[in-house]
Amino acid sequence: MKRALALLLAVMMAAPLFASCSNRTPSGTEETAPVSETPSAEALSPEEEESLSEYERRQRIPDNLPEANFDGRIYRVLTTSDGYDGRVIKKDEIVVEDITGDACNDAVYNRNILVEDRFNVKIECETDTDPQTYVNTLVTSGVTDYQLVGFYNYLAASAISAGSLLNWREIPHVDLSQPWHNRLANDNCTIYGKLFAACSDLSITSMTYTYAIFFNMPLLVDYGYPSAQMYDMVKSGEWTIDAFAELIRPMYQDVNGDGKKDNTDIYGFGYQLTNPTDVWLAAFDQPLTEVDEEGVHVTFMTDKTVSAMEKMVQLHYNNSGFFKYTSQYDEEKYFLNAKLVFAPLRFYTAYNVLRTMEDPYSILPWPKWDENQQQYLTNADDKFTAFGLPLTVYEDLDFASILYEALSAESYKKVYPVYYDTALKGKYSSEPETAEMVDLIMEGRAFDLAFEFSGTFSDLPYLFRKQLDANNVNIASAYKKIEKGLNKTAPKQINKMYGGD
Repeated sequence: MKRALALLLAVMMAAPLFASCSNRTPSGTEETAPVSETPSAEALSPEEEESLSEYERRQRIPDNLPEANFDGRIYRVLTTSDGYDGRVIKKDEIVVEDITGDACNDAVYNRNILVEDRFNVKIECETDTDPQTYVNTLVTSGVTDYQLVGFYNYLAASAISAGSLLNWREIPHVDLSQPWHNRLANDNCTIYGKLFAACSDLSITSMTYTYAIFFNMPLLVDYGYPSAQMYDMVKSGEWTIDAFAELIRPMYQDVNGDGKKDNTDIYGFGYQLTNPTDVWLAAFDQPLTEVDEEGVHVTFMTDKTVSAMEKMVQLHYNNSGFFKYTSQYDEEKYFLNAKLVFAPLRFYTAYNVLRTMEDPYSILPWPKWDENQQQYLTNADDKFTAFGLPLTVYEDLDFASILYEALSAESYKKVYPVYYDTALKGKYSSEPETAEMVDLIMEGRAFDLAFEFSGTFSDLPYLFRKQLDANNVNIASAYKKIEKGLNKTAPKQINKMYGGD
């Protein structure tokens, strides 16, 4: 009875939120109030099919899983004890304790009720500071405590290199072609037909950790730019790095009048040069690596990389509108307190950190390299969750795989739309154009294999960041120091891990 009442309450509380949400998601999803049961996929007439909202269409996609009764077994997930502002973020992807009235929290709770009731299981989640190494211990000792393990994406290589994980592309009941699996990430991390760390919509952080450019509407108007002008620049293709650099140049206010630039002043743009810095090359359509049937190839060093380094040094050290903060995620705090016109923030910030922000704000894609670039691109903070199946579940694959597929599918159907529309499009931005901007951002996410194997690639994903932080424009010289290892040692190590020739 409690479960039924909780589910009904969640639907009732979520319904008003959806009334103000945009009617589009990355694939054109029109949002409606969540339902507790998946509609049957009975045949509809063309007229009936046309009348369905995209949310309803999502519900009709069959997961093709067999009927199964697991007799009350516990499906155990181990994930990262990732703390942020008092919350264990990664555990919240898997389980939440109860209905709270928060639409995102309740969507996860209701998803689990649906899956638990369908397969007669109980879903539990535990955390560890280093699940990517702990899983190696589990496999070595033959312990079968966990059916699924979640890692920081950039640390997954620890378990992969130890040979502790099964190949997702050979797992029964997991259909990686289904829309709840992140093909952008999974295809880019598949080598010689093998994928050991997978991403699906169960990894909510693969969406919420995606980077975008947030802007403070009143501050921007103070400089003569209404938000409509920003949206027009994006739509026309004029939202480029050169245009952005000139836009922020005059955006500086010496608030305390002391003649010194410090964190009490207002700037056009600013951040601490860590994770947001990693987005620039992705945004400029300059991949670090590429994967094909012959294996992995390093593509980092090009003329564009050199030019990008030059532009970034100018932007960060010779532009009066930029300020370099000293602590990670400082940009969140200073944007919240109206000290930044533009800030490079993760979507996660929208429905957590910025809840108390007084000024209205909106969201834009990361600037393109130039107007010839076809698409606005970005990437996710490298700490988003990637999932692995320990070798120890091999004798129990039906249980492990059916539950993973079910949780991923129901995340796509029930959880993802709530996070996406309620948190980003409806609840924290007052302008309908924000929805269109979010769609562009999500369609342009890049997932580079180099981040998953940063150690193998001599920390290549962070070379651009290090050079920029050091105000050192000579990226070619820095690359030359690691080039030999990248082109010889790294491919050999990858081949060994993935069984290539």
